[in-house]
Amino acid sequence: MIPKTSPCQNCSRFGSCTTSRKQGRRIERLFLEEVREKLEERYRQADAQAIYNRRKLRVEHPFGHMKHNLGLRSFLLRGLAGVQAEAALAATCFNLARIMTLLGAETFVKRLAT
Repeated sequence: MIPKTSPCQNCSRFGSCTTSRKQGRRIERLFLEEVREKLEERYRQADAQAIYNRRKLRVEHPFGHMKHNLGLRSFLLRGLAGVQAEAALAATCFNLARIMTLLGAETFVKRLAT
């Protein structure tokens, strides 16, 4: 955080909102506060909301299932290859569970046999 006091000292109301005559009120902003504000402004726009709503329907469900139902809260292996292998296994488990939910286990096994 970067403290800035000069705007406070130049204010016409200096001294009425703070008792610190030496430096005035401390004004602090996070280091990347401007970036956060730009992202929030972009998020509020209608076209961005449409994208987020579409993403919510298609992408969040598999990740929520893998995290909650399969217990994949963190990766156990290190390195890109290990993480990719774990993610592939989790995606395969999700896809198989989804197919069995939609088709039923018996129909799925019959289709595998053909």
